[in-house]
Amino acid sequence: MLEPIYSGPNRSGICICGHSWENHHLSLVMRIEYIEETKEGYMPSECCFYGHNETGGLMLDKNDEWVPHCFGYRDKLDV
Repeated sequence: MLEPIYSGPNRSGICICGHSWENHHLSLVMRIEYIEETKEGYMPSECCFYGHNETGGLMLDKNDEWVPHCFGYRDKLDV
């Protein structure tokens, strides 16, 4: 059985980076079986809260340098 990544029971919808699954890069799910079982149509990956494209997964530090932030959604309830 397939388990939901960001919705439903035992899912908070918030990543360990502190941002919602909706703030992450969302790839469309193409496998209909996954969508039917989990009711999820997206696969969240790197966090885009601070930027996207070249800055996806990064954030600016206090020195205005891009540093790693989150390169893949992981529900905070998984910790």
